[in-house]
Amino acid sequence: MKNTSSSYDVEMVEIKEAVDEALDIRTFVLDKKMDFRPGQFVMVSALGIGDAAISLSSYPDVQITFRRVGNVTNALFRRGVGDKIGIRGPYGKPYPTEEVKGRNIILVSGGCGLAPIRSFVRYFLNNKGEFRSVSLFFGARNPSMMLYKDEILSWKDQLNLNLTVDQADSSWKGNVGLVTSLMDSYQLPENAVAMFCGPPFMIKSVSEALSKKGLSDDNMIVSLERNMKCGVGKCGHCTIEEKFVCLDGPVFRWSEIKHLHD
Repeated sequence: MKNTSSSYDVEMVEIKEAVDEALDIRTFVLDKKMDFRPGQFVMVSALGIGDAAISLSSYPDVQITFRRVGNVTNALFRRGVGDKIGIRGPYGKPYPTEEVKGRNIILVSGGCGLAPIRSFVRYFLNNKGEFRSVSLFFGARNPSMMLYKDEILSWKDQLNLNLTVDQADSSWKGNVGLVTSLMDSYQLPENAVAMFCGPPFMIKSVSEALSKKGLSDDNMIVSLERNMKCGVGKCGHCTIEEKFVCLDGPVFRWSEIKHLHD
């Protein structure tokens, strides 16, 4: 369902926990209850500096994971436990959790793209009986950039976990290569649907790999990481042709936006 909220009301929310995931990447656990669905995002305010759209990276508790890349996120990095930040939302179209019940779920992500995917993993762990299976393919630049390190290890016994890095070090014993290399020998299950999030080149390569295995464009669900300024379709900053990422997305079927990546 498209979010048509026009509310700009900002709520000041306390940071309960701050976790450094990797270089310049941090997770805040927030002291807030919120009715949201995996795949949605919030607008986060550093008062006096500006807002940033950040994916909700957990479920049902409220967490955000963000990279330090600009004025707002640099300001957020100066906040810690006990400090307050501004939150409004949730916004955007979520993952179609009801529609994909009973199916085999394939999750693919690279880098910070794991943040919204993690919200779906958390949803799955709370609702295991609703899905046939879940497989996760995740690629990081190197072992030090592997997000949610301890938590990922706990997922091994609960889903089909596949990890890779672009560049290994002496501590890494797993696969080395792009995330698509993990999928070379993967047998696509029947009644499958894929959800993926990452940089544009990863999205395109993953869609091509899954297409070759027989998955249709309608069964590929993509979460776009595009800079959003207002979150409510007013500023036009996130438009892609006729679509507003903040309103029509950030979750799209690949068939809706495939032509934008050609």
